[in-house]
Amino acid sequence: MIDNSKTWLWAAILIASGLAIYAVSNILLPFIVGTFVAYALNPAVNKLEKWKISRGLATPLLILSFFTLIGGLLFFAIPFLKSELTDLAKLIPFYARKTLDTLQPHMDKLSHYVDTKDFSQLQETATSHIGDMLSWGLNLLARVLTNSLAIANLISLIILTPIISFYMLRDWPHIIQAIARILPRSQLPMIVEQARKINQVLGAYIRGQATVCFILMIIYTTGLSLVGLNFSLIIGIVTGLLSFIPYFGVLIGVAAGMGIALSQFPDWFSIGMVAGVFLTGQIIEGYFLTPKLVGDSIGLHPVWLIFSLLAGGSLFGFIGIVLALPLAAVVGVVVRCFLSLYMNSPLYLGGPFTNHKLPTTKESL
Repeated sequence: MIDNSKTWLWAAILIASGLAIYAVSNILLPFIVGTFVAYALNPAVNKLEKWKISRGLATPLLILSFFTLIGGLLFFAIPFLKSELTDLAKLIPFYARKTLDTLQPHMDKLSHYVDTKDFSQLQETATSHIGDMLSWGLNLLARVLTNSLAIANLISLIILTPIISFYMLRDWPHIIQAIARILPRSQLPMIVEQARKINQVLGAYIRGQATVCFILMIIYTTGLSLVGLNFSLIIGIVTGLLSFIPYFGVLIGVAAGMGIALSQFPDWFSIGMVAGVFLTGQIIEGYFLTPKLVGDSIGLHPVWLIFSLLAGGSLFGFIGIVLALPLAAVVGVVVRCFLSLYMNSPLYLGGPFTNHKLPTTKESL
């Protein structure tokens, strides 16, 4: 029989933990990133330990190497991004006017179905403000990379994350052992098995998503460069890198790429080529890369993936969107475990507890 008091106790603990995490969600980013870095580097530390290098020495060596590499990349990338974004911001009003000129014949056709006065006012408003708004947004993004409170927050993140990563990585075995000590002894084998599955899923997700972002970055950068689109390098890199946030990266890329294409190219064939690059990237990602490298490793139905993204964004904002898929993968493992327990319980079978095996058919949550 299921002990209801224990069930309610664990439910209360989980609910309280969720509420506590939600209450401090604004300060979680350095801890999340630090834990992620420690988790990613732990296999390397374990390998160095097998080579007779102590964990106390391997930990600072890997942490220093990792953040030196990241810092070096940012050192060269930020000035480049700032310069490109600033140049793009200066050209946005020009691109906006050219885009409206390109679309003018189609807007004239639309005016036959809309009141002339309203249509003229809408056109005038769009012409006068869209360029200023986009220019302001890109200038703001360029300033964020180098100035003000945003850089202070970034510095705070840069300072805290290596410290948290160091302590988490150094004490990782002790943390795992401490968690194992407080787990109920009777359920320890099952929990360890589920933790192993979660570790496999997260490892596969991280490797798969990194590979997808890298391949998409190459596809978009190469394709847009071959078409001859201005700022193709930065658009391709940003779109590829932001692809770890589903739908967000490609929306940014399409908005920027098509806006520049409409103002740069005089013919619809070249504009269609730019659209074709993004369409090709999405087809390759949706039908080949993500299903093979990410989707199968997570084992979740696309509807659940969309739900997890919306729920994560609603609860925790940008951090929630970033963490939605890995957390959904973890929840998927846990839910499948509980379904297994349920389908082997008297509640489902209508008799004494048995060791019936679950159907072997692969079914996504």
